[in-house]
Formats: sequence, structure tokens, C-alpha cells
Amino acid sequence: MALPTAQPLLGSCGSPICSRSFLLLLLSLGWLPLLQTQTTRTSQEAALLHAVTGTVDFASLPTGLFLGLTCDEVSGLSMGHAKELAMAVRQKNIVLQVHQLRCLARRLPKHLTNEELDALPLDLLLFLNPAMFPGQQACAHFFSLISKANVNVLPRRSLERQRLLTGALKCQGVYGFQVSETDARALGGLACDLPGEFVAKSSEVLLPWLARCGGPLDQGQAKAVREVLRSGRAPYGPPSTWSVSTLDALQGLLVVLDESIVHSIPKDVITEWLQGISREPSRLGSKWTVTHPRFRRDTEQKACPPGKEPNVVDENLIFYQNWELEACVDGTLLAGQMDLVNEIPFTYEQLSIFKHKLDKTYPQGYPESLIKQLGHFFRYVSPEDIRQWNVTSPDTVNTLLKVSKGQKMDAQVIALVACYLRGGGKLDEDIVKALDNIPLSYLCDFSPQDLHAIPSSVMWLVGLHDLDKCSQRHLGILYQKACSAFQNVSGLEYFEKIRTFLGGASREDLRALSQHNVSMDIATFKKLQVDALVGLSVAEVQKLLGPHIGDLKTEEDKSPVRDWLFRQQQKDLDSLGLGLQGGIPNGYLILDFNVREAFSSGAPLLGPGFVFAWIPALLSALRLS
Repeated sequence: MALPTAQPLLGSCGSPICSRSFLLLLLSLGWLPLLQTQTTRTSQEAALLHAVTGTVDFASLPTGLFLGLTCDEVSGLSMGHAKELAMAVRQKNIVLQVHQLRCLARRLPKHLTNEELDALPLDLLLFLNPAMFPGQQACAHFFSLISKANVNVLPRRSLERQRLLTGALKCQGVYGFQVSETDARALGGLACDLPGEFVAKSSEVLLPWLARCGGPLDQGQAKAVREVLRSGRAPYGPPSTWSVSTLDALQGLLVVLDESIVHSIPKDVITEWLQGISREPSRLGSKWTVTHPRFRRDTEQKACPPGKEPNVVDENLIFYQNWELEACVDGTLLAGQMDLVNEIPFTYEQLSIFKHKLDKTYPQGYPESLIKQLGHFFRYVSPEDIRQWNVTSPDTVNTLLKVSKGQKMDAQVIALVACYLRGGGKLDEDIVKALDNIPLSYLCDFSPQDLHAIPSSVMWLVGLHDLDKCSQRHLGILYQKACSAFQNVSGLEYFEKIRTFLGGASREDLRALSQHNVSMDIATFKKLQVDALVGLSVAEVQKLLGPHIGDLKTEEDKSPVRDWLFRQQQKDLDSLGLGLQGGIPNGYLILDFNVREAFSSGAPLLGPGFVFAWIPALLSALRLS
């Protein structure tokens, strides 16, 4: 018996997935009996083959086939079949992953009716270009659906999300910074992205929206919220008039309250609210937890027994009860005899009490005379404590670095060096050598201000992945230092040195670099800042990547390659012959509205981990009242 010919089936779509599906179809028919197949996946692949040829309804396919959908499989579908597949996803209520949604959206027809839009998954619509729906009625219908979608599928500040917000504002006829309640409802989740200028002008409408967003505010939004709350404008009024219900209503805005606002809130309201959330943590929502500090009120209220107050640090203190150490030992005594504190085998709990006493004696941070004498006690000091210090002597730094060596104290060491740099200190050879066992990733933990004190010579020591977790602002500073450090190096040697720092390079720098045939690999390309990259032309990127230009195809669904593609003319992308998609269709223009400027600050987000960081200030306010 002759094998069936594969030619007609392969000719139906001409893609690798068809060849693979045909092989699986043969297996399912009993051919190649020596291969034991998994019938579930085989039947699914065969079903996909029939779906491509139009003989099977997508809605009849098993859910598992959709969940395992790949971009290669989607690219093998016609636009009509892609639309039917998307409608089946909506009908079967299947939740696809982001990369699947993006690939599927790319294969949809460029013209969709309102009825077809209504039949598509809501989250899939987030990946469509608003320019596909010109005219008031078409855009209004499109954005009415977007307002019901989960916009958090898209990362905050992503170009796709910004494009949607810009299009939604234009569709609503909003060209200034004033929005109404109707506008906010029409925006839906996109209202959470409105910049600080909108918050300042439309506080009565937007503050309740931002309070419910659940995500972090950027710095511009946070600043505007604080100014509105401090001024006492609507909708919450002056902090001096707030009630427990006001604090409950603020929800996600609580994170931005500063000390001046906190101290304006009535103390009895703060007390009642803290008691309430202690009894009912669910009032904060499932995302937040609050840890209340534990106070030693029972020990602090006891007086030191007669004759127990020590004049010297000695072994007798080992036998003191904890409450006696709290009541009898003086912080000044400990500071003057730190050498003895380190020599005597006190328990961890006793040393913790000693630290508490020292912290009370020096609430603004330890003096450098004490810091230099800390010795092994340095192990019990937190990075937060160290940030209060004023260290100016390299001897002090070197002494503590020796103590910390091999003790897994990287966080404390980084805080110490940062403190030293802030005081005007310089990283000499001894300090850099002492830091040798710590990867230079600690540069990312310094404040941007501290980085300015780092000598350019340190850039020679930075490894390929040391800066992977650095912020954009950090990379910008380090890039300038690296340029200074490598100014006498040229050619490919210069590129090998500077490549680690290119995440801080400007558009002009990248443009200049593209003229030197550097053959940048795709891993380095992905680390470039989006704002600099999107301004490069196709020709400039081609020169920048050289023989690695083909790797763009494997990254076209990911940032920053995806962001760059969005800004290019599709005809220019087609000239590369890589099959890249996502560019601006021929004949279309980029509409760059004024609101786009509000997104260009590059301000970092305030993460949810900072929520209720102001609660210690509340407790402090209560103690001072």
C-alpha cells in the first residue's frame, strides 16, 4: 500500500506547522507503527490541520489545544481563520497568555465590524491599534470594550498601553488635562495611567479612581496626589477633618501620605483606624499586610533595682535578666566600652537589647568615633541604621570591611560605602580591594547621587552582568563615567568595554555607534533604553546589529524590539526580508498628542512594597501627642 502524498496538504498553507501536523495525521491513521504516539496531542495537531483547511469548527476543538497555541501555529492561519479562532477563545472563555494574545491580534483582519469586535476576547483588543477604528462611532465602540478589559495585561508605561490611552483621550475629545466622571468611566482601567497634570486639574474625579487602581503610582501622580490632599481640596477635604471612613476610602493613596499630612490627621482618628485594621486586616484588601512594631512597655516601665546599675561592661551582665538590662544599662557606657561588648559572649537577645540602648542614645545615628569601634557588633546593625551615619574616614570603612569579610553582609557593606561616599569620601585602592569579593552589582544599590562620587577607574572592573538590575538613571550616570574611563580606547576594544553600560546610552550615542560596524549581539540590544532605541531608523539598527540583524525576528514580540517595531514604517521593515510585523502600515501617520509629553519623564514607579511605610510616622505621631 502506498503512502498518501503530502503535497496537497502541504500546499494548503506552506508552513512548518502543516508538515508537522501531516506527520501526526499519518501517525493517527496507523502509519509508522514503530513510533508510539501520545493520542491526545496527536489528535489536537490533526484537528488543527483540519481547522486550517476549513473542515473543522474551532469551537469544537479541545481547550488544551488553545492553551498550547504557539506563534508559529498562529502564523500558519489565514486572517479569516485567525478571527474564527479568536472568537472561539471568547466563546469557550479561555484565558490566553500575553504572547498568545499578541500573536493572535497580529493575524486579525485590519477591518473589523462592531459585531466582530463584540465576539473577540476583551483582553485581545488591548493589542489592536486604535488607528484601525477611525471615526467617532467606531472608536467609541472600540474603547467602550477596552474600558471593560483588564489593562494590567499590559505593563505600566508600555508603548501599547500609552497608545491606547492617547487614542482613548482623542476619541473622548479630551485635549487638555481636565476630565469628567464620564471621561473616567469611558477610560476604565486606563484612567489609572493619567499623569499628574490630570490629577492636579481633575482631583475630584480622579482621586477616587486612583484609590481603587490597586497598582503603584508613578512619581508624578504621587506628587500631585500629595499636593491635592495637603491643600484640602475635593473630594476628601482637609486632613484635619478626616475620619476613619476617609482613611478606608483612600486605600491605594495611603502610600503617598507624607509626614505633614499624617500629623494633620486627628490623633483619635489614627488610633481608631489602626485598631480597626488590627482587628480586621481584610479592610486593607488581600494585597496589603501591616506589621505593627512590638514595644517592651512592660520592661521599660520597670526601674533598675538598687545596686544593679553597672559602671563597667563585664561578665556579670550575662546573668542579668532582659528587663534588667533594659532598665539598668546605659547607652553611653556601652559606647565607651565596645571592645568589652565584643569580647564577652553575650547572647543574641542581649546584644539586641544593647543595640536598642545605643539607638536610643544616638537617635540621629551613631557618631563616627563609635562606628569605628563597633567591631563585630557591626554584624547586628541594619542597612537602615547605617544610612543615618556620617562616615568620612577611609580607616573607618576599612576596619568595618574587615569585620564583615565572609559574613554575608553585602547589604550592610553597600550601605556603609554609600554613606562614606555621601560624606565626600573617595574609593581608594584599599577599599576597592576589600570589596573585591562583592560583585560590582552593588553599584545599582547606591543612590544616583552617590554614584557621582565613584571614580571612573572603577568602571574597568565592571563585569558583563554586574549592572543588570540597575535603574535607567543609574545606567545613565555609569555610562558617562564609562565614556570617561575608556576615552583612550578605540575600535572594537572600546565597544567590548562600553557594551555593559549601553543601557544608559542616548539616541545620539547609539546613532554614532552604528557607524562603526560594532556587530552588537541581540542580548546587548535588548538592554538599550526604549526611549533611545525607538528613535533609530531601520538602517541604523541594521548597521548596529550587523550579522545579528536576523535575531530581531525571535524577539519581535518582546520589549524593546516590539517598541521599536511600532515606530517604524512597515515598508522599511519589509526591506530587511525578515518577516517582521507590527510597523506603521503604509500610508499611515503617527499622531503624537500633547499628552504624550506627560509620559516622557521616565520616573520610576513606587512599588506596593512601600505601602504603609508611613505607619511608623502615624505611631510616632501618637506617641508625641
